[in-house]
Amino acid sequence: MRAFFFRATVAIVLGMTAATGAGAEAKPWAIGTAWSTDQSQVLYREVHFAEDPDLDLTTRVEYRRDNDEVFAEKDIDYSVSRTAPAIFQVDHRNNARIITRHPNPEPGPVVELEVRPFDSDNVQTDTFDYEDGMIIDAGFDPFVRQHWERLTDGRRLTTEFLVPARMDTVRISISKTDNADCNFPAQDLHCFVIKPAGLLRVVSWFVDPIYIAYDNASRRLLMFEGVSNLRDDAGEPRNALIHFEYL
Repeated sequence: MRAFFFRATVAIVLGMTAATGAGAEAKPWAIGTAWSTDQSQVLYREVHFAEDPDLDLTTRVEYRRDNDEVFAEKDIDYSVSRTAPAIFQVDHRNNARIITRHPNPEPGPVVELEVRPFDSDNVQTDTFDYEDGMIIDAGFDPFVRQHWERLTDGRRLTTEFLVPARMDTVRISISKTDNADCNFPAQDLHCFVIKPAGLLRVVSWFVDPIYIAYDNASRRLLMFEGVSNLRDDAGEPRNALIHFEYL
């Protein structure tokens, strides 16, 4: 049933792309289906595009409702840093946005953050010291790939993670965990857990850990379970279980 659901979604997305006359570069690269954590409801779908042929990474995302209405979009630029990309995310429901920039053409010394919150018209800005391996948004994916051997061997790695909703960074750890902790049916995968590295700041970001599953052969992300980067229609934070399929 789940496979049929995904094929139908892909057919709709591809059909819509063809109908708009978009070129080959506009074809989706992957589809993410975001479920409530109990899998009782589909929250939204993520249509991922990989527009840079030199990267096996998402460079643009469209967030869509069941009727294919695009309610949010994100562009991701890895040209300065793979793990701390420049992003531009806008939520069309009320024009909330998250923007990160590298003011210099090389990584460091700072990253600029601009946030227009979901529930406010006030734009907040700040700068943060850049360190090698710092993670911003989807940069956790290149981080895992860059440190694949150490992580799959059981090493625990720590780094800084930028949390736009808190206008702050938090020290996190990424480590391998039991495959049963990742809610995905595939067997040949590696499951990793992301947690704050220091207990004192748990309540300032999240309580529950984030779980991510990767295919062992392709090293592509299969599953994400944790706090979503999109709030619900009422503006409240929510957790999501996202399963990814690659076209």
